[in-house]
Formats: sequence, C-alpha cells, structure tokens
Amino acid sequence: MDERQKLQQLFVFDLWSTRKLVDVFTENIPFKEQEACVSLISHVINAQKIWFSRVVEISADGDLDIWTNYDIKELKRKAKKANQAWIDLVGDHEVDLDKLIKYKSSKGVNYYNSVWEICNHLIIHGQHHRAQIALILKNSGIEPPLLDYAHYTRTDTIRQKMA
Repeated sequence: MDERQKLQQLFVFDLWSTRKLVDVFTENIPFKEQEACVSLISHVINAQKIWFSRVVEISADGDLDIWTNYDIKELKRKAKKANQAWIDLVGDHEVDLDKLIKYKSSKGVNYYNSVWEICNHLIIHGQHHRAQIALILKNSGIEPPLLDYAHYTRTDTIRQKMA
C-alpha cells in the first residue's frame, strides 16, 4: 500500500468511526448531552470542509463557521461528503502531497502546512473529538462503540476472510 492509499484508508476509518458514533447516539435520542455530541461531530465535519477549501482554494460554504451545527439526521451524509472529497483529493496523483499550502488561521495568522500534514491533522483531530464524544456517551449511561483503529482493521471483511 502506498502513501496515498494509506491516507485514503485513514479517511475511510475516519468516516467509519463517525458513522458508528452517530448510530449510537441516534439510537439513544434523547439523552442529556445529545447537543454536545452533535456539536462535536458537526465541528469535525466543518473542519474537514474548511481545510479542504484551503487546499483546493475554494470558498467553504459561505465562509462556514467551525462550530456550525447540523441536524442529527444530516450528520452521516455530510460526513460522507466531506470524507469523500478528501479520499478523492488524496487519490489524485496530480496532487502533490508535499506541497505547502498557505492559509490564514481562524485568527487571521498566516501559516504553511503540507497537504500530507493537513490530512494527518484531520484524522487526529477527528479521533480526538470522537474520544470526547465516547466519554460523554459513557457519562450519560450509553455504551460507546469501539473506535480504535485496531478494532476497525479487525472488523474489515477482507481481513476476516484472510484469517
């Protein structure tokens, strides 16, 4: 597996994790911290959209706010769309993963990061917030799903067939 395929696999894992969480908190509506969970998943999706707009130099949904919340029924669809954009971008062999992207932070400060670094940031950022959601669910008396990468790879049907 080359570097592009590995990054694509991580974005597939990212989407898988988000879907698992959304399924769990959708099945348990309503619960005390439901809005916090929706807010954090929405934030992860918005971050992917904003970073994508920086990399491909397009405007992000009318200058999307990083904390814009989505309806719980839209989360899986919006997550799939955001992740698919990254999967397609990373898979495009004309995209230089080492290219430095100049952008302004939300505070207006100029920075540079490579496409590869941005992709890794998005995966880590998403997993950070999904861990927060898992803790919120646990504290609400809801059993969170297993979201570790190792669990994801063990549940991969291809690997199961090889075992």
